[in-house]
Amino acid sequence: MESTSQSPPKKLMVSVISKQLRLPENEITLSAFTVPAELPGQTHYTYKWKLLSQPEGTVDTTSETNGATIKLSHLTEGLYTFQVSVSGAGVFGEAEANVTVLPQKRDNEPPIALVMPRHQTLKLPNSGAVLDASYSTDDAGIAKFHWELQQGPLGYQPNLTDTQTLQLKDLHKPGNYTFRLIVTDTDGATNSTIANITVLQAPDYPPEANAGPSTVIYLPRNNVTLNGNLSSDDRGIVSWEWTKSPGDQDKAVDMQNTHTPYLQLSHLEEGMYTFVLKVTDDAGQSSSSDVHVFVKPPTNKPPKADAGPDSSIALPQTWVTLNGSGSSDDIGIVAWKWDQISGPNKVVFIPVNESVTNASGLTKGEYRFQLTVIDANDNFASDTVIVTVTQNKNAPPKANAGGDQTMVMPVDVLMINGSQSSDDLGIAKWQWTREPTSLAMGTIINHSDKLPVLMITNVVAGRYEFRLRVTDDQGEWSEDTVSIIIKPDRERLNLVELTLNIEAGKLTQSQRDSVLLKLGLLLRDSSELVVREVRADSSGRALLVFYVSAQGTGSVPGPHVVRTLRNKLAQDSLLLHLSVAKLQTSICQNNCSGHGICEQETRLCLCEAFWMQDLFNKYLGDGESNCDWSILYVIIGLSSGVVLVLGCMWGISCLCARLCHQSSHKENLRYALLNSTEQIRLPVGKAMLSDSDTDSDVLFENRHGKSNGLKAPKNGFKTDRRVKT
Repeated sequence: MESTSQSPPKKLMVSVISKQLRLPENEITLSAFTVPAELPGQTHYTYKWKLLSQPEGTVDTTSETNGATIKLSHLTEGLYTFQVSVSGAGVFGEAEANVTVLPQKRDNEPPIALVMPRHQTLKLPNSGAVLDASYSTDDAGIAKFHWELQQGPLGYQPNLTDTQTLQLKDLHKPGNYTFRLIVTDTDGATNSTIANITVLQAPDYPPEANAGPSTVIYLPRNNVTLNGNLSSDDRGIVSWEWTKSPGDQDKAVDMQNTHTPYLQLSHLEEGMYTFVLKVTDDAGQSSSSDVHVFVKPPTNKPPKADAGPDSSIALPQTWVTLNGSGSSDDIGIVAWKWDQISGPNKVVFIPVNESVTNASGLTKGEYRFQLTVIDANDNFASDTVIVTVTQNKNAPPKANAGGDQTMVMPVDVLMINGSQSSDDLGIAKWQWTREPTSLAMGTIINHSDKLPVLMITNVVAGRYEFRLRVTDDQGEWSEDTVSIIIKPDRERLNLVELTLNIEAGKLTQSQRDSVLLKLGLLLRDSSELVVREVRADSSGRALLVFYVSAQGTGSVPGPHVVRTLRNKLAQDSLLLHLSVAKLQTSICQNNCSGHGICEQETRLCLCEAFWMQDLFNKYLGDGESNCDWSILYVIIGLSSGVVLVLGCMWGISCLCARLCHQSSHKENLRYALLNSTEQIRLPVGKAMLSDSDTDSDVLFENRHGKSNGLKAPKNGFKTDRRVKT
């Protein structure tokens, strides 16, 4: 049993503008608009209106439907929702619209402005206050709260926000502040009120200096930092000053940062020092505090650093253990620190414990390391150790081009990583070369053919093969090859190029999104428009490259998308709000009638030998370039046409010549006498005989126009006046 399936209708864009009205007006008209619109005599749509919802208690809503227009009456206060369904030949669309019926206007009463609290008092350093206008009332509701400064201390310029609750945080100056509140209801009526804030000056207490606790240090340590940051003031300290006590003026000491909370002392000698800290607030009030520094003679010997004996390693070993556990101190070492002083390259320290560390990343040459140890009294000592790295035998490097890969177009930059190549000493030179069997397309950028990572742009589908040669500083080398297979773009035949009449540098993101959205609406609902790139074409105009993916069926063929969009845009060229300069597939898919190839740039067919374009189809038909005509047949046809034309011309000339000859012969005929048995044809002269002439009166002229002098005989013969032509 045969079954037929009907294709689903195409999406028709339908829109209805929602409206509102205010009672007592209770009638309104809704109109539906379609894209594409109805064309008289060509397309006809059927409109079906449906009431989806209405206010509760509504029992009768009269409507008059006239196709795309519906008239509503007897509307009551509330929200009505209508749906219109539009169908036509193979198209269908729906849309919804709301009708809001507002209540009848009432007589408005002005609002009442209230601020809580109306009067408040602050004492500095408190500088914040809150004014609450939420107690203001209105019969229909307040639409706007506006605050203004009526009075304030000189120079006070607040930034007031129009909010229901005003929070003030900058009342730093004493004085009276007056704020005005203006409230506006939904009908524009206003009312205002005043709120006062009094800010009182708080007492300013003098600062309290605190130079910190007394400090004891032991030589050879002769420096210390004194900390006075515990000093305080109710409004803040503006200046700091450290001085020596008058009784210590003769003692040597270096003082730095004397006008900061932190005093740095150096070159102290054995004995006791007294330092005075003076702090001052912004009112000029000050306070002082003393601190003592006791410098004691050494109580322990400095530590002894031991970085271990000098050592030597041979490549390929690239690490060494540095052991400072032989260092000692009478009261104990609290810190070990390893530093690299010199060497052919920078190494990496990997600590094992406090005194032992590993230095890795070594290469051929001599390294010098320093160990610094510090005891509990900050006494320190240093020692150095030398590590020599030699190379008994140079091993050739090992090239690693990264392994074969398979990619799928599009590929913006092809990156081949050879950084995994290795050498016992280090690779000195990298060189990438293209194999003879490799594709020639592709541009190497940034001189990366001499770097570990090769970067290539402008690649095409096919097989690329490269050879990597790595060389160490002693001339040893190794090679490795890599093969990259780039498969064609799965969507290459489905890609569509849309060129807009706008410079690429002027196309905004919102315009791009709008164009893509409208293109999606022009296609089916189940289709998804996938953008590959947005770039400038050869003339600088914006060009969008995309393809259309249909759910469940894969990608839509590019020629079908082009035809669909051309038909849509032909109906309304301003659907995209940007004019379209060109719409075509990214790859020319014209088979040129099987007798040529399509030139990608011009989209013209380059025909094979003995074939040419069908000019009638090109200029009078669909305009597609083709190779339909055989040159041999064209030559035969033209030759036949020329022969036919020449034959017709010859025939016409012959006919004209015969007609001219007959006409001339007729003019030269004479009347002749006929005997009883035959007719004699004689030339006719200039004189013509009339029917009234008698037989005896007829004179015959010879060819020379002379009379023969004879009259017609009266022997009983008749004279025949007929002339045979």
